[in-house]
Amino acid sequence: MLPAPFRLFFVAVPLLVAAGALAMAAFPRRMTAWRTRSPDGSTRRIEPSDARVLLTRVMGVVVAGLALLTVVANFAFLP
Repeated sequence: MLPAPFRLFFVAVPLLVAAGALAMAAFPRRMTAWRTRSPDGSTRRIEPSDARVLLTRVMGVVVAGLALLTVVANFAFLP
């Protein structure tokens, strides 16, 4: 049996990863948009394409699912 701090680490880290991945899936345009500044001082916003937004949503859900599966597996393998 592992000490409590190790168990907390193996649960907290996947939960943080899942939260970040779900945020990426929920707000893909905000998380992947860039703001650039040209030498003359003007700013320009670069938006991702629709395919990139769709893939960002799909991968966010997949990564969150794997992270939550890791949490469940930790409870199954580390009593």
